[in-house]
Amino acid sequence: MMGCNAEGTFDFVVGADADPARYFSAAAHDIRAQLLSEGAVLIRGANPCKDPEVFERAVGALGFQTRDYVGGSSPRSTIQGKVMEATRTPPDWSVILHQEMAYVKNPPQIIAFVCVEPASRGGESVVGDMRKLEQLVDRSTLERLTDRGLKLRRTLPGEARVHLKPGVKKSWQETFSTSSTAEAEVLCRARGWDFEWSGDDLILWQDCISPMRRHTRKAADIWCNQAHFWGAAAMIEWARIDGREQDASELAKAQRNSPQLLEAMCFGDGEPLPEDLTLELFHTVRSVEQDVDLGAGDILLLDNFQYAHGRRAFSGNRTINVIIANWADGQAHVAQG
Repeated sequence: MMGCNAEGTFDFVVGADADPARYFSAAAHDIRAQLLSEGAVLIRGANPCKDPEVFERAVGALGFQTRDYVGGSSPRSTIQGKVMEATRTPPDWSVILHQEMAYVKNPPQIIAFVCVEPASRGGESVVGDMRKLEQLVDRSTLERLTDRGLKLRRTLPGEARVHLKPGVKKSWQETFSTSSTAEAEVLCRARGWDFEWSGDDLILWQDCISPMRRHTRKAADIWCNQAHFWGAAAMIEWARIDGREQDASELAKAQRNSPQLLEAMCFGDGEPLPEDLTLELFHTVRSVEQDVDLGAGDILLLDNFQYAHGRRAFSGNRTINVIIANWADGQAHVAQG
């Protein structure tokens, strides 16, 4: 059964006794078409997909090519196969709207979430239509970012001292799924990422990208980057909005005394973005937030170029599993618009 909700996405309701892989295979054409057209699809009641193995089979039945998370910035672990936990960001943190891995040349094209257990309070998923950003971002700002490009600089401590890092805490071992410095270097070189070691910390420069990207299946350029997310000014503003005053204080202290410990979104030549520009983009992206309330067994499919995602702070338990993927070659022809 299929119906359109108030936000213009579709609810594909899976009966309790339905086989998810069979259902998704039969509905794959409609789901993919709606996802490409609207950017988001909400699937209600797929309770068997709370099981990671069933979830992976169901998403596979849609024909998407699943991906790994090497080089990703969120603290998370693999549960089974290509199924990961959504994030280990603490419950009292929100998660700012972002497109998954939008700081690399080839970010995932699709991201799928399944709600295993909703939070007892808060924890709403947040989405935002990134197609609106071209008109919302000041024209001179867009031209400046396009002319100079964007490049993320990350400081990834070793596991023994990752707890000392202000802001998002992720080690280079977790980032590259290895404890070998040689293997981490091979992975960096294979992706064309510049890096250097500072003691046990890995300083990583990821790809130089344009703020607007051509959608892989549509004749459209869409805002796809994380210029609003990284940088001390954005991290401090984010902490203050959440009421995390200690985090805000630690970040401000690091910004003054040891900025090299913090991530920085830079222009393509390595110069960090000015604070006022970072904050301008931070609040512009926040202006398109929309909450989505996911119940147990609900699946949210997003086109990672057209829609960003995030999360509200919460209390109690909350379990969301995630798969990242690409459109399969030849499965969705280029569409206009």
